[in-house]
Amino acid sequence: MATAEAKVISPAEVFRHLPKKNCGKCGTPTCMGFAVRLLMGKAKLSDCPPLKEARHIQDSMALKSLLEPLLKAKKTRLVIHGEQCTGCGNCIIVCPPNALVSIDASGGKGPKAEGVVTKIEDGCVIAVDLSKCRRSSEEMEGEPCRLCVEACPFKAIEFI
Repeated sequence: MATAEAKVISPAEVFRHLPKKNCGKCGTPTCMGFAVRLLMGKAKLSDCPPLKEARHIQDSMALKSLLEPLLKAKKTRLVIHGEQCTGCGNCIIVCPPNALVSIDASGGKGPKAEGVVTKIEDGCVIAVDLSKCRRSSEEMEGEPCRLCVEACPFKAIEFI
């Protein structure tokens, strides 16, 4: 079962559903700024008091639906679609931090040591220590690492 590619959510899409009062009650001077902070994971919908008002309930529900993938994502913006994972281990093998930690990981048998980024458990890939993921590095230059995503033939891993 293949999944649709992750849809990139723009600040304008989020802004469209905000109260547009620029009241600053969320700690951000403008609603557009708040939209950007929401997408960066630096703000929560509950930070906007006007969204709790009855007249904004439809917009609040639309925002929850729009932002649902982001709310499920880990700090690195990793999303694992367990229902699509077959446990093949391709993502484990290609992960450079996994290979540094475990000879088993680099050999395709799956990580046996602590401190790996991901491992296969009960036939599905799971996140173990995302602080080791190359995507969590602030100093990473150029394009973020996508080796695990590219290695997965079932599109069970994505970064949003």
